[in-house]
Amino acid sequence: MYKVSSFLTALFPNALKSALFTLVLFFSYPLSANIDMTEISTHLPEGTSFAFIAKNVESDQMIIDHNSTTFMLPASTQKILTALTAKLALGDQFQFETSLLTNGKVQNHELRGDLIIRFTGDPDLTSGQLYQLLAQLKKQKINKIKGDLILDTSVFTSHDRGLGWIWNDLTMCFNAPPAAVNIDNNCFYVELDANHPVGEQAKIIIPAQYPVQVFGQVYISTPKEAGYCQLDAVVLDNNRYQLKGCLSRKNKPFGLSFAIQDPNAYAAAIIQRNLTRLGIEFNGKVKQPYQQQTGQLLAQHLSKPLPDLIKKMMKKSDNQIADALFRTTAYHYYKRPASFPLASQAMRHILQSKAGIKLGNAIIADGSGLSRHNLISAQTLLQVLEYIAKNETTLNLLDTFPIAGVDGTLMGRGSLINEPLVKNVSAKTGALKGVYNLAGFMTNKQGKKIAFVQFINGYSTGDFEQKTKRAPLVQFESHIYNAIYQD
Repeated sequence: MYKVSSFLTALFPNALKSALFTLVLFFSYPLSANIDMTEISTHLPEGTSFAFIAKNVESDQMIIDHNSTTFMLPASTQKILTALTAKLALGDQFQFETSLLTNGKVQNHELRGDLIIRFTGDPDLTSGQLYQLLAQLKKQKINKIKGDLILDTSVFTSHDRGLGWIWNDLTMCFNAPPAAVNIDNNCFYVELDANHPVGEQAKIIIPAQYPVQVFGQVYISTPKEAGYCQLDAVVLDNNRYQLKGCLSRKNKPFGLSFAIQDPNAYAAAIIQRNLTRLGIEFNGKVKQPYQQQTGQLLAQHLSKPLPDLIKKMMKKSDNQIADALFRTTAYHYYKRPASFPLASQAMRHILQSKAGIKLGNAIIADGSGLSRHNLISAQTLLQVLEYIAKNETTLNLLDTFPIAGVDGTLMGRGSLINEPLVKNVSAKTGALKGVYNLAGFMTNKQGKKIAFVQFINGYSTGDFEQKTKRAPLVQFESHIYNAIYQD
């Protein structure tokens, strides 16, 4: 054997040395940890599809790689891509602006010209902040507007919802349109009083501050019939909502929330109410031009800076902030009104040019992860996590992830609330019907940082889902994250 090896070394010295070196590396550094994915996967319900990848970002050692190239629904783990893209493209000093301008001038306590209100998609703007902005007109001693009210929403174009958003979720507040005009998250609340005899209609109580109409035919059912009742909301034009169906008798009124369907009309009504409240006379028309408006600045409101918005988006999984940043990034990148498809294109270019991350055949339909069209692999998302970890000194994104047992959407996650995982896992959650994802970091027993991506799609516990829904998930996650920690 010695003679043969010597002979080969003489003929191919570099090749043999390289091969021997590779063998040494192979046996010295195992490619994956001793974690039995087959056994752990038995905790998931039958029919579930899942991908899992975990890597020691300090030693560059792969720990688990299971189906990591398979495309799956990312759900709200998509917000990790949105956070990184916004950081790279907008910078920490970025703030959303809501401005009052005019193409006229102020004379004798009158604004002789149009009042232009430029909305730029601020997802954190409240009705109180809007009132305070309009109150600046009163402080400038303006008592009358002799012109029109112009709503400038030119930063965004096309639909205010992403392709693939579920139609029957569109009345729900988590699906409210992230439009250029966004007041109180484009969401409002009413109460339903169902404390009436069987056969009578429930009463709908609408707080006076909301310029909406909610009406319907919701009748009180017998206890026997209640199990078959359905309460539906039908959307009509001009922010009108019709409730239909039945429900059992309730002793106390209960709240319902709805997404605003026409943000511009909603804002126009609120603005005119506030002008009246401030004693500012206005008898003009409301106009909504497509082009950006220019004029003299009268007053301005700024949102919190980008780091604060990203932290809220990540901790609370705020869809409004995510999709506002998604399109705003495209607006600033291309210097043109942004649609959802343009924002997808911007994300691809920014991540590749600034971070070297190629999204390849992945489908990016929105920034929040609400769309059922989104498809990405766990392997690609892991690349994003690795980039974040290796560039933390400049990005400062790690502390935006929810922390197990401490805050955000991981505060009460059953699989992570016990030692050694509690406070030791920081990850973005992602949940849709049948989807339970996690992506983030943990520190293992040896003190090394582990990046991981968990994609679980097609999850269902069948007919008794309400009682058994979380149990298999808790068992799966508890086993796999404890195994990674110990390995």
